[in-house]
Parts: sequence; C-alpha cells; structure tokens
Amino acid sequence: MTGRGEEDCLKTASQDPPINKESLSELDLNRIVNDTRLRHDLNFEHEIMFRPNTYGRRGTHKKREDNAYFEALVLEFDHYIRRQRKLASSPSRRDSSSPARRRCSESSSPKFPQRLPSMIIAIREVIKTLVPTAKWPTVDDQFDVDLRMQELEHGICDIAGLFEWIGKLLLGSCSPMRDPVVTAMVAKSQQAVSAQDAHQLVGSIRDLFGVLETMKLDVANHQIRHLRLYLLDESIQFEQNQILDRIANGWSISHERRWFETNYAHPEREDRFLMFKERVIDRIVTPTATFPLTLASDHERLKQLQQDFRLCHYHAACGYTFTNTLQRLGWQGSPPPASYTECMKRIGAIIGAEGLGFDFGAHPDVVLEIVREAFRLCSIAALPDHRTLGSTERYFQEALDHRTAFYSEIEGTLWDELATLVHLEADAIFDMTPLEILNRYDPGGPGSYVTNNSNRGGDLSLESISKRAAHVVVLHWRVWAPVLYNQPGPEEVVSVAGMMITEEEEMGERTRGTGSLGSGFGSARRGGGGGGREEVGYGRHATDSQESGSGDGSPSPVFTPSSLSDGDGALGGERVARSRTPSV
Repeated sequence: MTGRGEEDCLKTASQDPPINKESLSELDLNRIVNDTRLRHDLNFEHEIMFRPNTYGRRGTHKKREDNAYFEALVLEFDHYIRRQRKLASSPSRRDSSSPARRRCSESSSPKFPQRLPSMIIAIREVIKTLVPTAKWPTVDDQFDVDLRMQELEHGICDIAGLFEWIGKLLLGSCSPMRDPVVTAMVAKSQQAVSAQDAHQLVGSIRDLFGVLETMKLDVANHQIRHLRLYLLDESIQFEQNQILDRIANGWSISHERRWFETNYAHPEREDRFLMFKERVIDRIVTPTATFPLTLASDHERLKQLQQDFRLCHYHAACGYTFTNTLQRLGWQGSPPPASYTECMKRIGAIIGAEGLGFDFGAHPDVVLEIVREAFRLCSIAALPDHRTLGSTERYFQEALDHRTAFYSEIEGTLWDELATLVHLEADAIFDMTPLEILNRYDPGGPGSYVTNNSNRGGDLSLESISKRAAHVVVLHWRVWAPVLYNQPGPEEVVSVAGMMITEEEEMGERTRGTGSLGSGFGSARRGGGGGGREEVGYGRHATDSQESGSGDGSPSPVFTPSSLSDGDGALGGERVARSRTPSV
C-alpha cells in the first residue's frame, strides 16, 4: 500500500471494530424473546438458528468495511512495532526520563485517529457477556485501556501473554468444539509477536473477534433450542399483543379489512374463514399479486407458493400441449402415464427445479422436448418439421398467455383443485396446537413437506402447495381473526391510514420486522441456504434469506404505498378477484 493509500485507509476506515457489544446485542435473550418474526417462524421449522449474514449486497458491503478496518489496524500496529524497534536499538532511549526518549516519543506519536482503544474496549465488553460476572474484575484489569496504551507507547506490551490469558479464559467458557480454533488463534498470535509481523498479529485479532462472535451465536442458538417450546406455545398470544399495541399507537388496518371483504355481496353472512382462505388462494394463483400488510410475516412463504403454483401451471400447460401434439400426430386417447411422466421430468430438468431465471414462455427447448417425446411415442423416425414445431409452439404460447381463455381455463381448473385441497387440509389442522401442526408438516426427518428443498419450493404438486398454504392460513387466522376478520364491521376497526412496509423496511437491518437484526445476522433453516429465514436470518434470512433469491442480495419490493389505490384495499395490484366459484 502506498503512502497515500495508507493515509486514506487510516482516515476512512471505521473507528469501531465490526464485532462489538452493540452489534451482538441482537443475540441477547431479551431481543430473541421479543423478536416477533422469529417467534412466528418457529411455527414452521424445528431447526431455526442464527448465523452471520454475509450474503448479497449488504454482505459484500460489510466484508469490504471489515477488511478496511483491519487494514487500518495493521498500519497502527506497524507504527508501534517500528517504535518498539527504535527504542530497542538505542539504550539511551530506554530511560523514559532521557531527552532522546522524549524526542522519540514526540516524533513517533501517531498523527491519525487511533482504533486500538475502542478495539480493546470492544473485546473487553464482548468477553464480559460470555463469562460469569465473578470474572469481570479480572477481565477489566486485563483490558485496562490506559494501561495497555501506555505499554504500547513504551514498547513493553505483552501481547502474547494477553492472548494466552484470553485463550485460557475462552477455553473454560466455550463449547469444546471451539477449542481447536481458540488454540490455533493463540499459537498464531505468539508467532506474530515473535516475528514482529503486524499482518499476522491483526489476523490473530480478527480470529479472536470471530471466536467471540461464534461463542455468542452458540449461546443464542442454545437459548432458542431451550425456549423453543415455550416461544411456540405463546406465539399466537404474543403476536396478538404486538398487533394490539401497534393499533393502539395509530396503526391502520382498515385497508386490510376492505381487502378481506371485497367482492363478497354479503360478507356478514359468509363463512369468514372460508372467505379468508379463498382470498389467499386468489393471491397465490395470481403471479403478480402482492399481499396485505397483515400477511407480512409470511411474505416469503407466500411468494414461494406463488412461484410454485406458477411452475405448476407451466407444467400443466406442457401437459396439455403434449396431449394436443400427440392427437395432431394421430394418437388416440390420452398419453401413457409413463411417457407423460418422463416428458415432464425432462421439461423440469430444462427449466430447473425452482424455475429461477426462467421466463415461463414457450421456450424453444421445451417445445422441442414435447415434440421429440410425441414423435418417439408415435414411432416417427423423421426429425420434427417446422410446421409441427410451429403448431406446437403456438398452442403452448396460448396456454401461457394470461390474456387468453385457454390460460383462464387452466388456471380455473387448478384453482378449484387447490381450493379443495386447502379447505380439506385447513379443516384437518384447525383445532391442532401450533406444535401439533409443526410436527405434522415438519417432523424433523426425511419426507417432510417442509424439509430442505421442498420448503424453498420446487415441489410442483398441488398437495404440497395446499399443505403449506393451509399452515399459513390457519396460524394467520388464529392471530388476526379476533383482531380484524371477526369484527362486526369496518366502522369498528381502528382507522388510521398509511402504515405500509416499504422496500427499505423490508430489507430492514436484517428483515426481521420488530426483531430486525441490524448488524447483519439472520436465522438459518436446517440444511443451509441463503432469506429468511433458508436460511430466514444471525440471518434467519435467511431470508436476507430472500437475498439469495435476487442474486444481488436485494429483496424485491413487497408492499408499496401505490397499492392503496386498489379497489380492494390490498397492497399491490391484481386482477379482479375470482368469485367463489371460478369461471372456466
């Protein structure tokens, strides 16, 4: 690094270390217990845990800031190492009262803001959150800022001894699985001190911060596992209390009330739970629809359901196109199930398990695969001609064009099937406790509909979609029905307009609603990922879990103020809501 570059680094890099008591406070027990989104997500997964969130643009920016901080720290330590060498090279300078020593001190005083004092404080305060209070006085003595800075000034700071003491303290407090990392950190610091290598020394300090962060995560994840049943059992009441507090402070839910009752001629006479189920199904079926603010906690799950239903519609269009192509080639009746299944598998391989980055159009490769399988089944050895390919592509495109009657027919058929399955599943779990519902859908073993990949989507069966939708619907109804949906009329609902979740709030500090994690932590789901929560999550996020879905880490806009102009009061535009019996 050039002299100019060093000066810029010392001036622009953060003065505070990336890991400190404030940034880790989001993992404190009080914050965990009052994290609304975390408590809601516990209803859907057994294995939720916090992890450092390093995905997407925010993660990249944080890494860049961290690197700049530690580079500046290298320059500061290099300054003190050179100072120590000067003092050691001249015996006259070892006497603190000698003029030579005073001149050396004056000429060697750093001309930049120092980061070492704040670093010492940060390490001290984080360690105190991880060890018993009886050890706090000893920790304070070891990390006396004034004393340590004086020792550095005089070149007598025993950094190797300090690291050895830290190592012994952490080995007595951390999980045994962290012992090798702590031991390696201490050994690395001793090598750095012996070689007077500032880069290696700062590497040891960086490792120390990493160990402290990991220990804090271990504690937080242990607390989640220990309190999970309690948090799950109390989740409905907790969410209701949070909602009532917000309403008391002026939050409007009048638009959500209108979204719920729109297009029902006599809502007061309807089965309100049935109304709500069908409103949610409408949103799942419509790929461009967004969701009301009341469903914000389930936004990621509902958007995934939309994506999966869209893939389901696409496969249905492929199936219709395959059957039509066979009939044009002279085939009588329906295609054999084995041939149909094989064709759908090949198409699934083309578009990808989750359809990410796929435009859902009449893709040439998909058309060619449909025609190829049809020719094979009809024992046609010739290559497909342009006429057959063109006819198949036009038919396929009509099935995918939302403006056509054919598209509406396919959607209506799927809507009826999905609604039937959702009603049956919701009725089956309606009287279950949250834990019973969770165990029904996520028993924690293979085959569960929400384990690993199927929870992130990619399961194209309407049965899987219906189960996940019913889970969201029933839990949401328990929270909101007494507050909103079962209220006699909109005039009795608190009406103060304008509480929307913007894109910035959706990104938040950690996209966790009232439990947002500002330092970049998220919660991870079992199996890893990236959310949001899958990682959720100390990114459960994984939410920033949803960051992994956008590629650049930025979540798509969810709730926008412009949506208030909708006739049904929903947050975001959609076509006219489907009636109770969809037209085909």
